[in-house]
Amino acid sequence: MFLHSLWKDNKSLVKYLSVAVVGASTACFYYQINRTREILENTLDISVLQNMDHYISREETLEEEIIEIHPHFKYKKSGLLQWFLNHLKFAHARRLLAVAKDNDQYFRTKAVNSLAHMHYLDNWHFALIANMIDPRTAVALARTPNADRRLFLDPPFRYHNYNKDELINAMRDFLISIFEKSQHKCMGYFLSKVFVYEHDSGHIVDNDSSALELSNFIQTEKEVLPMCLESLLHHCSIEQYSTDIADLNGLPLLMEIYKRYPDNVNVIVKLCQILSYMSYNKNLLEPFCKSGWIGVLSSWINHEDIHISVPAARALANLDNDNVAQYPSNLYILHPINRTKKPQDMDVIFVHGLLGGVFFTWRQRNKNQAEVEVISKKKKLGKNDLQLEIQALTVKNLDLERKTTREYFQDIKDKIVTDEYEIVCNDLPLNCNKDCTGPFTCPRNELNFDNNLADDGSYTYCWPKDWLAQDCKNIRVIGINYNTSLSMWAPLCPSAKKKLTLNERSDMIARKLLDCDIGKRPIVWITHSMGGLIAKNILCKAFHSNDSALKNICLQTKAIVFYSTPHYGSKMANLNHAVSLVLWPSVEVQELRENSPQLKSIHEDFLRVVQEIPMKVVTFVETKSTIVTAMKFNVLLVEPKSGNPGIGEYFEIPQDHLGICKPQNKFSFMYQKVLHLLREVKEKEDVSPSE
Repeated sequence: MFLHSLWKDNKSLVKYLSVAVVGASTACFYYQINRTREILENTLDISVLQNMDHYISREETLEEEIIEIHPHFKYKKSGLLQWFLNHLKFAHARRLLAVAKDNDQYFRTKAVNSLAHMHYLDNWHFALIANMIDPRTAVALARTPNADRRLFLDPPFRYHNYNKDELINAMRDFLISIFEKSQHKCMGYFLSKVFVYEHDSGHIVDNDSSALELSNFIQTEKEVLPMCLESLLHHCSIEQYSTDIADLNGLPLLMEIYKRYPDNVNVIVKLCQILSYMSYNKNLLEPFCKSGWIGVLSSWINHEDIHISVPAARALANLDNDNVAQYPSNLYILHPINRTKKPQDMDVIFVHGLLGGVFFTWRQRNKNQAEVEVISKKKKLGKNDLQLEIQALTVKNLDLERKTTREYFQDIKDKIVTDEYEIVCNDLPLNCNKDCTGPFTCPRNELNFDNNLADDGSYTYCWPKDWLAQDCKNIRVIGINYNTSLSMWAPLCPSAKKKLTLNERSDMIARKLLDCDIGKRPIVWITHSMGGLIAKNILCKAFHSNDSALKNICLQTKAIVFYSTPHYGSKMANLNHAVSLVLWPSVEVQELRENSPQLKSIHEDFLRVVQEIPMKVVTFVETKSTIVTAMKFNVLLVEPKSGNPGIGEYFEIPQDHLGICKPQNKFSFMYQKVLHLLREVKEKEDVSPSE
């Protein structure tokens, strides 16, 4: 009652007293905090922390210290608030790091994604976190798009004070230790030919005068080191030797070479391939992390050169413990190169042909001419039959040096008044069978004049990686790579087996496909030349196998595309006895002889498999001769009779053997047909489970 009366009579006085008490308490609390802070600062020399960037080689970022309380309110950070927020952010990062080590993959992934984009931390915070990150989390961060580079450990400084001669001697001693461990004859041969000195012949395998003369010419660092990397690349490409470099602590030495040649593409390509071969052994994850290679691979994964980006993606995928699939030496992951939120719905496997390769066979064709035509849709007569009326000028053999296809489309786009027009694909077939369905045009509503024209000056060295990944979502694209030759005169590694036959190569590739989890989702094969023979043989062997995992490769196959596959052999492989004695044709060439009983047997078995396991078959066959040898000799490598499988859609394309699998742009019929096929398979598989 008294308080009520006091409040009623002295409202103002009570208010002022309350404000005074609160103010005094706040001032006292603030004083105590500042006093405690001064004591701690006098106890610990924080200049050490402030100058950590001097000792930590990291890129400085000049960011305005702003805290966003609300989208419309921003406050400067200063004093106690700055100190409190820094500790709060660091505590949050440490909590995310702890969750990233959780046993549950879902929580690990969420924590890694959040940690990867904590760009607002200070540099010294990143330095501490980088040293706290375990190798498993480091790889997960490296495979996360746009992860902050400061999260990765810097490479150690072990050889940084070595001069040219000392670095070469260190590499020489390392190669000698590898030879002594492996007794690999190729390594011994390399040492005997390059590192021969008069005062040292103890480690020479084949000491002769020619080696001594050669060593007198090769003395500079820029000449010796790339040759050493080439020797190491060959050494670790053999599976039994793939861990020798890490076992002998050679990763820091390779890192020093990279530091000295950070802009030398040839050196980087060799280093990346070496790491890619080594990555198949997950036990090497910790040495990779300690030597600083995880951060480097993370930067290489987005390199503009596919000879670097693709092997880097394979290395990180192999080292990722959360990734079930493993990609051995003959397989490359072309897409996705990073971790994805959604699982892939389908596997698309590319298999090149004789003398081909992942980085050569599937590149875009040279843009020396274009054939484009714009038409309008007038009347629909039936399901697949359209009456078309040309509404714009037909352009053929357009000089792209003076006017690009993009400029041409932009010009006519402004002149066309209707929205119902289509673009006629180039590389249209000259002949096709009754089962063909197209598409032969690209609808206007699928066009994006800013992004979809792959004819704007850009060029892709791998259209499966760059185009399909963009146009067909949630697919995994795998490239198979294998070595072939035309003659047995080609040098063979003494440690490698003789050239594989078609059956042996098919068995080897099939086993490696199982390593990367092939057979658990729908499969589409895209093959060129001899690659089609390998794919058919794998499917036939899988169909008759008692191994359920291997048989699933056949059961899950929904379509196969042949680019000029010689189902019944090629006349070019028909060599008489005298020529064979001189050229000594390789196993691959001998097996490609026209009317080969083996090829005929494989194809007959394949036709029976297709009857049992329904799959779509699309065939493109060349109609132009290919220029071979330095004599400019023209020959039709795969004739229509041999290239026609007798089943599915068959198209004769006005291209030669090398250009048949290289579309000129995204409006090429050969690309649009493949894209249409993939979308058709995906749509059908999406509907099937509900049925």
